[in-house]
Amino acid sequence: MYEITEADYQHWREHGYVIVRVLDDKELESALDNVHRYFPSWDEFDHDRWRYDNLTVRRAFPFVDDALNHVAMHPKLLAFAERVLETQRIILGHSILIAKYAGTLDYEQQLHTDYMNNTLAYPRPDTQIFDLPVITYYTDVTVDLGPTYLVPQEHTRERTLVPARYGREDDPELYRHERPMTLSAGSTLIYSMNTFHRGSAMKATAGHRYSHHVTFTRADMPWAGQVTFQHEGGRPEMDHFLQWATPRQRELVGFPPVGDPYWDDVTIAGVGARYPQMDMEPYQAARVDR
Repeated sequence: MYEITEADYQHWREHGYVIVRVLDDKELESALDNVHRYFPSWDEFDHDRWRYDNLTVRRAFPFVDDALNHVAMHPKLLAFAERVLETQRIILGHSILIAKYAGTLDYEQQLHTDYMNNTLAYPRPDTQIFDLPVITYYTDVTVDLGPTYLVPQEHTRERTLVPARYGREDDPELYRHERPMTLSAGSTLIYSMNTFHRGSAMKATAGHRYSHHVTFTRADMPWAGQVTFQHEGGRPEMDHFLQWATPRQRELVGFPPVGDPYWDDVTIAGVGARYPQMDMEPYQAARVDR
């Protein structure tokens, strides 16, 4: 059983990132089965490239089946997020699955921080952060398979993060401190909105990479996060997720929590009618109007 340790937490605090093994073999296998509902394997892709000319290589929550939804809300990642965000009132900022294939696009990026498209404001220091980004990888990532490059924060902590992006010619010293995040399938990179990083080119002539990008955001910080999931209402994938998720998991996507004043005779009956297989007992038992 893999666990996120105190040493992992301290590494994140000191360097602005940590790599942890979150998924066990069974979870990884289930996730890959779900990934292949969306994306071909390398052999399939390479054998019939003409079929995949218009392949959409980004898919977003909610996903078919349950495995990828589970990873986005993995209890170990959620516990880590609750610790650094200093609250249990957390929502899912986004959950995006990405596939990359050798010999296709140019995946090289400039070093950047992620806050620019996750808030209209400016990130707090890591001791007071309001959103936490993580990337889980479903395939091994070698130095030739487009690893994320990252600059440990001991080299950047005193910077003002404006601009939020630098090319090599703008700041060659920054690039001298970057390092590739090579890792095994089932591993997760936990980093920070204050951490400079970038996607890199797929140098291998064969191979692929699947990655799952998630953020956890404080619910009381409405100026952080990329999306809400209210517009997904009515999609079969969302209906399935809501009916079989735990109350805690539903809360992460903006569903009223157990004990909220929202719940009364009308709303319990209405939600139960909308989602016939949802267990309404936790919401009934915790009603505040009793």
